[in-house]
Amino acid sequence: MQRKLEHLIYDEDIVCQKLKEGSKETYRQVFNTYYKVLCLYATSLTSNKSSAEDIVQNVFLNLWIKRNTLNINSSLKSYLYKATYNIFINEFRKKQREETIVDKIHYQVLQNAIEEEESYLKERIEWINKEIEILPPKSKKIFKMNKKRGLTYREIAKMLGISENTVESHISRALKRIRNRAPKPLYLFFTWVSKK
Repeated sequence: MQRKLEHLIYDEDIVCQKLKEGSKETYRQVFNTYYKVLCLYATSLTSNKSSAEDIVQNVFLNLWIKRNTLNINSSLKSYLYKATYNIFINEFRKKQREETIVDKIHYQVLQNAIEEEESYLKERIEWINKEIEILPPKSKKIFKMNKKRGLTYREIAKMLGISENTVESHISRALKRIRNRAPKPLYLFFTWVSKK
């Protein structure tokens, strides 16, 4: 049996002819002879044993499917190695294209989210600024000193010659007024902003 196998493997014209004729025994012998070495070769390309096995299985699947039109110009071994390499390259290119497409989609979604968020923030901030402008003059001044210039209650009290309690009272009334006028979707946003 071993001699017969060696004869089949090394007399490639006979092997190819028997494959074309649909000899399952010859196909099995070719598979048993080359499967492990092709897996090792594919693993060296992919660095992944599972992916390598998938590639080699595809090589042998294609070998059987295309057996009727099999055209081997070099040796069967070279043909199988080249087929393994070609499938690896095709898979690699396909993966690269898919990753590029996914990256583009991810980037576009992110850009859209950023633009929507910026638009949302701009709209809300514009609304709040308009509301600040219609506050009573003293409350507006104190509110701006605290929220826009970042001054503390003590600093404002000292600059305006009033008590810290008066400053706190003006700011509390201003916040309450703006909150009460805020549309529902804006209420939470404004509550968050007013704590800054």
